[in-house]
Amino acid sequence: MKKSAVLLTVLFLLPFALEAQNNRDTGSRRVPPAELPVSSAPLWEREINDIVLGQPFLQAESVVVACENGSLKSWGMSGAALWNFDPHGKVSPHTSRSPEGTSYVSNVAGNFMAVNRVGRELWRIDLGQPMSYPAVVGWDGRLFITVGADLYCRTASGIALWRQNLGSPVAMAPVLDHAGGIAAYLENRDFIRVSHLGVVERFRLERSPAIVVPILAGDSNSFLLLYQDGGVENIKLDFNSSRGGMLSRTRLPSLPAPPVAAVGYQHEAAVTIRDGRVLLISGTAGQIRWTGNSHETVAERGAGNLALNDASMVFDERGIFSLTRHGATAFAANGRRRWLLRVPETSSIPALSSEGLIYACGKDQILREYKIDNQVRNIPRSMYGPDPEGTYGLGNPPPSQWANIEGRYDEKFMAAMYDEIDRATRSGQVGEMEPEYVAYLMEMIGYFLNNPHGSLVRAPIKVPQRIEFIRLLARMGSRETIRFLVTIYNRDPEPSIKAACCEAIGRIGVDPKGEAIQAYTFLLSRDNANRDSQTLLSASDSIAALCRFSGPPLAGDGILLLTQIARFPDFRSDVRKRAQDQLNALRQEGLDKIIQ
Repeated sequence: MKKSAVLLTVLFLLPFALEAQNNRDTGSRRVPPAELPVSSAPLWEREINDIVLGQPFLQAESVVVACENGSLKSWGMSGAALWNFDPHGKVSPHTSRSPEGTSYVSNVAGNFMAVNRVGRELWRIDLGQPMSYPAVVGWDGRLFITVGADLYCRTASGIALWRQNLGSPVAMAPVLDHAGGIAAYLENRDFIRVSHLGVVERFRLERSPAIVVPILAGDSNSFLLLYQDGGVENIKLDFNSSRGGMLSRTRLPSLPAPPVAAVGYQHEAAVTIRDGRVLLISGTAGQIRWTGNSHETVAERGAGNLALNDASMVFDERGIFSLTRHGATAFAANGRRRWLLRVPETSSIPALSSEGLIYACGKDQILREYKIDNQVRNIPRSMYGPDPEGTYGLGNPPPSQWANIEGRYDEKFMAAMYDEIDRATRSGQVGEMEPEYVAYLMEMIGYFLNNPHGSLVRAPIKVPQRIEFIRLLARMGSRETIRFLVTIYNRDPEPSIKAACCEAIGRIGVDPKGEAIQAYTFLLSRDNANRDSQTLLSASDSIAALCRFSGPPLAGDGILLLTQIARFPDFRSDVRKRAQDQLNALRQEGLDKIIQ
């Protein structure tokens, strides 16, 4: 009897002992979804109570979906409901997100909106009609927006940089290429490539491509054009050729069946074809390197009959992924199939995150998250995710065309230059002059940098003029100029210059490396001789603007810094009040909440 009682006690306590052991093994910490073991069962399910339009959009460890009834909803990767945004009108399915997690969406009335990472509207513009396709986010956060035959380029904070009428409506979604521009196909059969400065190259095609895939072969940018009959062409972009003749075409071997989805990575392209097979082809020669069966092939109990846009693909250093409304399949770069996942039929194509998580919106109006891959992306990252593929060179541009002009510090010359750049930025037609204007402004603002003879005491340009030039630089709004502004803030002792840099950083709205927030922390040092109230007031406003635009995790550091400023006994009462007012506003907007 005693032995039976002991045995029952052991059996009763065993699960608790095992759980305690597991807690010790994991350090008693909550395991993030990205670190959980792979399983074909959902990690979690959440009711959407709506039909999802378009593919879910992932960024900054969260997912955003556009819903049929007119709302935009977001969840964290642990399943926590983050926010629900009402665009005041039925939303279009064309949603995109920036590296900071800002969502860009339009309603059917043509209002284009930027929504931050906690669901607050940052800004909106009236396009007159809905977007034709999702906005494309450039390397420095700039937006390429298509509306009919018009292409708009705006900064991340909504300021117009240029506008181009393409002569014909865009017929398929533009794609970002490996030089930071975009490529698209027009209804008049023109294939176009548009640089980040608005320079258009075009090539007339005899027929309409089904898919355009940017690839990179060595130093050459190319585009694979895939046709419905299986035909393949390569259009090469040659920057050494004269304007108007940079595009040339080469015909490549055909595919064995019509393509339904494709994606490029370096010099290769992965293609899902109609029968569900996945191919890897050489972008330069078009040779098929291998073929594999996805979950959609008849051999894998699939229908084997996909239509164009029934699938999407991901191709990166982890491998190749083909996703459809019925599941997903992963292949290694050598063609070995790594896994196959089946899901209940979805209302939109699922999406794969950088953490190996799949988000699938079922026809039953339930959002499911699957941990199906234990490989996460392993590339350089900033605070919010993978770094852009490249830069536009605006952080350190070559000398401007005015760099060596004698008399460039003359009052009339500077006034004329200010008026020219001011008109361009206010009219939204900076265009090709952007690198020249940015270089000129940097030369004038930071004339003393790398100049052993530069004197801040006997400056060739007066402080009020430099402040106006800093404001002009902010209007062009490239995140690549943040480091320059932080450098001026750190090295120039003039309080009004420091304050202008704070204002400019806040207006640009992003701090991808956290450099500005780090610079602002030195204001709390008792050894800092430049802790003037003008700088502190502007820094408080700048910190709040960065928190508001970028959200967590930068917002957490920013809110902590504002809290310290508001409580610092050495600061004047107006400085402490400004910091506290900004804190109250951020908390009211929910930016003090940690996204999980």
